[in-house]
Amino acid sequence: MTAGFDLPGELTSSRPPSAPIQTDFDDLFRSPGKRIAAFSQMQVRLYRHNVSLQDYFLPLQLGTLSRPKVNCSDQSASRPRFAWALRGLDTISRFRPRPKIKADVLFCPMPYFGRKTENRLLVRTLLGMAETGATIVCLLQSSAPCGRELEARLTDAGRRSQVTFIDPTGSSNPMEARLRGPFSRMRAHSALEETASILEPLGLSPGREVEAGFERTAYFADAWERLAPSVEFDAVVARCHWNALCSSVCRTGLTRGKPVITFQQGVIGHTLDVPVTASKFVAFGQSSASFLAQVNTRFFRAVGTAEPPVEYVNGGSLFDEVNVLPDQFERRTVLMVDVPVPADDFYGIENQCRELMQLAEKLLTANLPLRRLVIRAHPHWSDMDFEFCQRLVREHPDRCELSHPSWSLEDDLRRSSAVVGIFSGVLTVSSACGLPTVFLDSEQGYSTRDLACFSPHQTLSSDAAFDHIGKVLSDRKAYAEARSQALRNAREYYADGTNSGLTASFFERLLRT
Repeated sequence: MTAGFDLPGELTSSRPPSAPIQTDFDDLFRSPGKRIAAFSQMQVRLYRHNVSLQDYFLPLQLGTLSRPKVNCSDQSASRPRFAWALRGLDTISRFRPRPKIKADVLFCPMPYFGRKTENRLLVRTLLGMAETGATIVCLLQSSAPCGRELEARLTDAGRRSQVTFIDPTGSSNPMEARLRGPFSRMRAHSALEETASILEPLGLSPGREVEAGFERTAYFADAWERLAPSVEFDAVVARCHWNALCSSVCRTGLTRGKPVITFQQGVIGHTLDVPVTASKFVAFGQSSASFLAQVNTRFFRAVGTAEPPVEYVNGGSLFDEVNVLPDQFERRTVLMVDVPVPADDFYGIENQCRELMQLAEKLLTANLPLRRLVIRAHPHWSDMDFEFCQRLVREHPDRCELSHPSWSLEDDLRRSSAVVGIFSGVLTVSSACGLPTVFLDSEQGYSTRDLACFSPHQTLSSDAAFDHIGKVLSDRKAYAEARSQALRNAREYYADGTNSGLTASFFERLLRT
């Protein structure tokens, strides 16, 4: 990433233009585009101005350098009388205090329930904490599809009485319920106005498509701030420190001087993971822990403030299942992931995705003992263009297929001999399962040093990847060597190369101050 690059021409402003911030991330991330660099500039500038703007980093990532831009003068043209009246009504709606509740642990999962692996992690985390004997307040929306399973599992374990479920988006009275929507939208527009006014002089104003994300984030932040005064706790356990709801909950925990524990969300792909607003961070392993520590230190160096202490814990694979598979050489099936290029190419992987598709075509047309090529897309595959993939399936119906999104990753890994992709967490898991795995590299492509432990033997150019895959499909000895290499590297990436226990003893150590 070209950090510290010359920013776009600065726009006219009543304030003197600000000098570019040296973010110093260029040796940690590499991207052929400017979006990651621009996003890191946004983060540093906004956090320096107002730390609560960290809540909006996620929606900002989705709109960096997009058109048309948000114009702060347009945002300022709001209806002041309406805003004044709305604030007055909202103050009245808060007169009736909520009942107080106290617990040992405040648990905040992410308010998204579309991925089965995440829901499974939520259940395991809550059960593991309950087994410590702690009382828990769990912030769970009443519409969460895993709610009934949680109730049943806690009841079966004899732990139901320890857990109080609170819908963070619930309202304390009918007036508050009516005002929540318009008030959070007003709050979002105010945050967007503030964001635009800070970034405009740098030519980095966000695109208008971030408005919906700002409104969703403001809705959760407002919900928590209404609820927070009535909840007392001794520690916070949050799924992820930068996602909606979790971000403001973690900040409240730190402000109150409580231990705040969060978990790695996935491969550390860019600076969205910083600043780390937690006192303890559960990483997959030493590789990610040391990498994130570097990124966090450099972030606070760029901001110009002292870095709060963070204890990094090596936890293993958190949500994807690591099960060491037997030698699957005879299957002669290649699983391909990270395709096709997403419409919103934040990382600048368009060329790498194109090379990956060309590699797929080359594997299918070469004289190799390849029985099947399975293409597995990202869970959000409905947003992607599959024309090229579908063409490959039509041209090679007996040897190429698209994995259906209802099929689990474990199912696809069990029927594969080798895996290839760019930087997906699927690749780190397949390595830990003992499958020869290739991270496709490109001189002008994207990379993150979070995956440095898989270099050089597994991080290969397109030509080298083709040769390597050809060998592991045809030579049992080459397959065995590649399998051993994958397991060795994965043990560096995941603690002990396996799954996180999430047991009572694990959480007792985490919660110990």
